[in-house]
Amino acid sequence: MAIWTFSLDAIPEAERQAVWIDTLRRLKLPVADPAALAWMTGSVRVTTTALGSEFAVLRSSAQTFGGRNADHNSAIWLAALIEGEAVLESGGIETAMGPGSIVVGASGVDSTLRITTDFEMLFIKLPQLAVSPRLIIPLGQRVGLLGAHSGIQKIFHGLLANIAQTLDALTEDQFQPIEQSIIEFLVACLASDGQVESRGGAAGARASHLKRICMRIETMLHDPELSLETVATDNGVSQRYVQKLFTASNTTFSTYLKRRRLERCYADLISPIHAQLAIAEICFRWGFSDAAHFSRAFRERFGLSPSQHRQSAGSTRV
Repeated sequence: MAIWTFSLDAIPEAERQAVWIDTLRRLKLPVADPAALAWMTGSVRVTTTALGSEFAVLRSSAQTFGGRNADHNSAIWLAALIEGEAVLESGGIETAMGPGSIVVGASGVDSTLRITTDFEMLFIKLPQLAVSPRLIIPLGQRVGLLGAHSGIQKIFHGLLANIAQTLDALTEDQFQPIEQSIIEFLVACLASDGQVESRGGAAGARASHLKRICMRIETMLHDPELSLETVATDNGVSQRYVQKLFTASNTTFSTYLKRRRLERCYADLISPIHAQLAIAEICFRWGFSDAAHFSRAFRERFGLSPSQHRQSAGSTRV
């Protein structure tokens, strides 16, 4: 993993503004009020994982992040406030934040996070590819606060706060289950945070059914015999109804199933935990029955072969 740390403690006060702005630029965090950074303290610890996720713990004086960064890879970002007070401004709406608040958004969306006190914050960037296919309802071009009063959100923030405290002690092979847990919690929080399935009516019922079906698929990805018929029977509905649910989400059952299997393989191929497994073992592990078909589908989905993807993470096992 790539790890770096930085502190303003040893930087002369006259130079802190420029140095801190450069540090934030490295994190792709746009500064809205540079003049406010002249007399400040600050430190940052950053870890970048094999999957391409970035974890940054910031401790600093009051400041404002605002606007959008044009030089930004497609990502989903989270900001968990561990200590301090802030105000989120997005879409013309201001929302107060305190310890326990989590902001989530898509990269490149214009918003402002005005932190009004000294603070500690965990900032996470997740590859869009790792998150978006899991969302029943796309995040879209928005930035918002996760529901602070939900039980799942409180547990999620507890996890993020613990990550912030132990970031230095985490090893590369420990980050894969952490990344997967963050994605699972994020998907669950977004699904229960005022989305279609919570609104009632026919649309809400269909969204709830699709969510339940997708969760069932997730537990059976390893089974090469998993089929539309199996899923429909397990959920007590017709195959035609299942297909209609996926069609309403602009996909099909078979497309969704193949995509989720490929994404699981994508993660395992660069995971240190599975470095001892051959590529064929990984593809069979996630329900593919033909290694050649898997290789073609992987290249079509990600633009490179499974072996090239594995080599990009420094592994040579084929």
